[in-house]
Amino acid sequence: MLVSTFELLLTPITPVEGNIPGSARTVIQGYFLTIANPNNTPLCLRLRFSATTPNLNLDDTITIRDVVGNNVFGDLVPTADPRKFNYDLSIPAHDTALVILQPDITKLNPDQDQLEVRGYVEIFLQGRFGGFQRFNVLITPEHRGTFVNKGVMNLSEFDQLVYSLPTATGSSLFQLTSPKVFKEVKPEIKEIPDIKVRDIPDISKPDPDNITLPNLELQQSLGLMAQTIDNIQQRLEQNGEAFISPDERPAVGEQALNEV
Repeated sequence: MLVSTFELLLTPITPVEGNIPGSARTVIQGYFLTIANPNNTPLCLRLRFSATTPNLNLDDTITIRDVVGNNVFGDLVPTADPRKFNYDLSIPAHDTALVILQPDITKLNPDQDQLEVRGYVEIFLQGRFGGFQRFNVLITPEHRGTFVNKGVMNLSEFDQLVYSLPTATGSSLFQLTSPKVFKEVKPEIKEIPDIKVRDIPDISKPDPDNITLPNLELQQSLGLMAQTIDNIQQRLEQNGEAFISPDERPAVGEQALNEV
């Protein structure tokens, strides 16, 4: 979930001093994030800092958190994406934490080194809570800076600046959701019983044993029909009513001629 932008600076406020004495002072600016946990349960949070041009350099920055009144120094944790770095912390119930990301002035020299890194911050809820849940947190992002002179430090000109940053939600109230827990699905392979495949007969090679003979009743019916036709033909011939006498019947292959 997006929180805000951030800007880390170690650079002169003007390119040259000009006609105004002390106008070329160097500003050291860091990102301060206050997170309050108003819930009855402790929360494990992950902050993600993203910067592209230029990328964050762990050698030039330092991370500090204060939860129980002690400053704990550490570094961001790189991810597979070179533009993104993570920072994890835990906040007890009804407690408040302060996270600081700033230039590491123990390694950088304000008189020689310069640093300008800009990016954005995201926040995520870590851990499992036995299901999908929502938790409210109060977040206040700020930029805090210090102006220093080059060379000998003049304590009378040791000035500071503090200003709040707009949040992505437009307010300090953020509602974080617990990560979705995906149930592991294990594939179950069941044994399939052997299926007997019926043999498909080859119709091009008939089996003599399987040749089905015509029905006996059908054969008898056809025989009776043929006998009846012969009886009718004989009666017509005896009565002289045959269309063609036996003597006039042409042989096979001869053409029949009708005489008038």
